[in-house]
Amino acid sequence: MSLLRLLFVGRTGDTDLAGAIERYVERTGRLVPTEVVWVKEEKPGERADPARILAAEARRILERLQPRDFLVLCDERGRELTSPQLAQELRRWLDASPRSVTFVVGGAFGLDPGLREKARAILPLSRLTLAHQLARLVLCEQVYRAVAALHGSAYSK
Repeated sequence: MSLLRLLFVGRTGDTDLAGAIERYVERTGRLVPTEVVWVKEEKPGERADPARILAAEARRILERLQPRDFLVLCDERGRELTSPQLAQELRRWLDASPRSVTFVVGGAFGLDPGLREKARAILPLSRLTLAHQLARLVLCEQVYRAVAALHGSAYSK
């Protein structure tokens, strides 16, 4: 089975959120090989240039990817899915990827538009704007829910 990777730009500073993320990653890891990859967040400096920040973070993200990774960006401009639909898609993605399915959550400024060209799927986590640290928790819970559904767990109901 393919590896499930969660790639996050920047660390989660809120210990409550970090603990909740860790719990969902641990639960998911009991069902499918799972890892979290942290990519350094670009510091904005005195005059924040979002394009420069996004480009620097995109370079760091791309350095962590392998050619056979199935890249899923968490971005508001994707196709919305229900939780059962995400489980079906995740099954398809895991079956299609010989190496890993890698979900990416960007930093405070989001994700560089150039990454969309490399993505195999774009997944919005909500129609609402979420803080990137909260988006990580939402993703981890929904991935766990999808994996649990694939394993017949009652949690997914």
